[in-house]
Formats: sequence, structure tokens, C-alpha cells
Amino acid sequence: MKKKGVVLAAVAVVILAAVIVCDSLFSKTASDTFLAMSTAVSLDITGISSEKAAEQIRQEIIRLDEKLLSRTNGNSEIYAVNNGEAKISDELILLLTVLKEIEQESGGAFCIGVAQLTDLWGIGTENARVPDEAEIKAATENCYGWTIDYGSKTVHMPEGIKLDLGAVGKGIACDYACKIASDLKCRESVVAVGGSVLLDGTGKKTAFKVGIRAPLGEANEYCAVLEITGGCVSTSGNYERFFEDENGNRYHHIFDPSTGYPADSGLLSVTVVTESGAISDALSTACFVLGIEKSMPLLQRYNANAVFITEDKEIISTFTSDNLEITNDSYTLGEVK
Repeated sequence: MKKKGVVLAAVAVVILAAVIVCDSLFSKTASDTFLAMSTAVSLDITGISSEKAAEQIRQEIIRLDEKLLSRTNGNSEIYAVNNGEAKISDELILLLTVLKEIEQESGGAFCIGVAQLTDLWGIGTENARVPDEAEIKAATENCYGWTIDYGSKTVHMPEGIKLDLGAVGKGIACDYACKIASDLKCRESVVAVGGSVLLDGTGKKTAFKVGIRAPLGEANEYCAVLEITGGCVSTSGNYERFFEDENGNRYHHIFDPSTGYPADSGLLSVTVVTESGAISDALSTACFVLGIEKSMPLLQRYNANAVFITEDKEIISTFTSDNLEITNDSYTLGEVK
């Protein structure tokens, strides 16, 4: 009887050791940082295939940047489209279809046919300036006119119009990262591409805590903390790129395509959370342009939530009060009207 007890104890020890080893493998985290899409990218992937996933994600984001989305890299499809070359891949067709739908659903508040407008203003470059009315009109009057010809797999654009996926490229990268991590059965993924972040916690027992930047503070200063179980988080804010003219007037880089001027909706920033990185990225831009009230139907259409920060330093959220905590006394919590 004593011998049997010893055997059972030994078996229990072996099982426990196996569980510990297995859990250790599944809890292995691979991290990486690199530059792509004109921003810093950071990865923290946890799972038995974490190193493989991190490497694949790195290579895929670089490919997206260089071969698909960049309008300045001569090897990318968007560059080819903007320079009159014809056929595009099914991959790009799928992305452009989603973006055209969001353009239409947002009433044009989001539009990728504005490359000529961003170039005209030059915000974020040494050539930043306020264009004259004639220039702005010429740059915006046909910006919604781009269409996809599914038969010939081409994009048709009015003369002078060019596509710029800068407002959604980082969110698209998060979507690709999510698929790779999911395919390799990773337990937890945190991928930050500039202002867009993937939070996927299949094996995570606690919520993710997301710091909401204080728009009028330093880069590492937060005004609120959002708790979510996962999703893609994208923020658009007027503090990211801007310039001041000789009279002290401040102009930021998020344009209202209907006017050709920086959006003036009374907001400092918008953070959108939904399942898709591309959609969260596009919606954060659209909602910044639309303002709080006009954003509500669009958020509902895409099953998304948002945190708005107004020029009066009021934080208005579609999340429940349990999900959001104000951490800076300079900001107050408001309500959706």
C-alpha cells in the first residue's frame, strides 16, 4: 500500500512538472521594436510560437509599408495607382472596398483621395503653409471621385486626385498582425503601430489598461485610463502634427475633405475601439471631423466605441463608467447628449 502511494506521488510530480513546462512554453513572450510606416512599431507576443509570430508580423508590416500602402515608395501598389499604372492585387482591392464604404457611410468625413490636399498644406514638413482658396478648391473638388473597376482590377481617379492611406495604414498593420498571431495560436498580443494598437488576449485573465493621452500635455502624460478585454484602439488628435502661421494661428493635419481646411469640430482627440484596426483607424479620423453628435450613428454602424476629448477638456465616452477612469484633475467627465 505504501509503495502504491509512493508511485502515485511520483506520477503527480511528473504531471505537475509537465504542466509547469507546458505553461512556461505557452507563456513565452517575444518582443521587438522597429521603424515602419514612418513611426515606431513595438510587438509583445505571448505563446508557444511567439518568436515565429513576432518575426512574421515584423516582415508583414514592412511588406505592407513598402509593397502595398506607401504613396512615396516606388515599389508599392498605391504609388503605382497614383502614377497612372493599371492593375492592382485582390489584396488592395479588398482594402480599398472597405475604405470606400467608410467614406460613404461617414458622409465623406473620411476620404483617402486627399493626397494632393495634404501635400498642398505640407503640415509636418519644412514647407508648411496656408494655401489660397483657389488651390484648396482645386485639391478638394474631386477627392471623392475615385472608383474601383472590379472587372479590370483598376482604380479610376479624376485628374489631379491621388490616394493617401496614411490615415489607416497603421490600423491595417494591426489587422495583419492579429491574423498572424491568431493563426499561430498566440495567447496574448500587444502590437503598437504609432497611434494604433492591437490588444488580443485569448489567454489573458484580466482586462487591458489603455492610457488615453492628455492632448494638451506631454507625450507620456495621460488624462484617463480605459479598461477593455481586447480589440483595436486608434487615436486621432490635433497634437500629432501642426504648425503656426506668422499671426499665431494654429493648423493641424486632420483635414475636413469638404472644406479643405483642418477639421474644426471642437475636439482635441478621438480614440476609437473596435475589432478591426483599419476600421478603428478610419473611424477615429472620421469622428474627429464629424464631432461627437454626428459620430454616433457611424460608431453604431460599425459596433465601435469612442472616447472624445473636447477643447474644453471634457472627456465624453460611449463606454460605461466602469470602463473609464479619469486620472488627470484638469479634465472632467461629460455625457453623450
